[in-house]
Formats: sequence, C-alpha cells, structure tokens
Amino acid sequence: MIKEIRFSEEFDRAFKRLKKRYRSLPDDVKKLLASLVENPEQGVELHNGLRKVRISFASKGHGKRGGGRVIIQLAVTEDCLTFVYIYDKSDMDNVSDKFLDQVIIDVGEGRYTPLLINVPGA
Repeated sequence: MIKEIRFSEEFDRAFKRLKKRYRSLPDDVKKLLASLVENPEQGVELHNGLRKVRISFASKGHGKRGGGRVIIQLAVTEDCLTFVYIYDKSDMDNVSDKFLDQVIIDVGEGRYTPLLINVPGA
C-alpha cells in the first residue's frame, strides 16, 4: 500500500511548464494519483523500476492516447511512489534512459518534494 508520494524536481519543473498550456493539469494529475494509489502497477515497465503511465489532459481534449505521459518509480519496500517526470506526447515520444537515470540519482540524494498520505488503519 502506498503511504508516501514524492515529486522529483524535474517533475515539478515540467509540471509548471505544462500547466501554462493545459489548465486542467492539476486536476488531471490528482485523478492519476488516485488511480495509482489503488493500482500502482499500471502502465508500461521501463528500466530501473520505472514505469510509464498515460495521462489524459482534459483541456487538450485528446484522451490518454494523445495526452501525456508520466514516468513513475515504485519502491514497494518503502511503500513509496515517486513521480519522476511528466511530458506531453506531442512534444516528445520518449524520454532517454540517461536522463531518467540522472533524475533517479537526484531523487536518491533527496531532491524531491514528499507528500505523505494518511492511510486509515495503517
């Protein structure tokens, strides 16, 4: 069960850029967050424990397929979900492994924003 959510600095920067174009982005990410808390193993497996999950940008009007992608890392032993990066599919098809490796190093060094989740009965 997920007890902590983290947002990497790269995620925060990319989120702020995308929020200027897509006003619905905060609500879209909240919906994705709720979905990931229920089922954190959705999306496509990448390397180093990373997953790529589709996200719909409601203000873009294209659904998940034409929307964006969120790269997440799930640390099951820590009950922690890290939002690594977010991007619009129309801006780029994929994120390089080298870039993702550097973001993971940054998260390991504590460069992230934590969000603690209160889980009833835990």
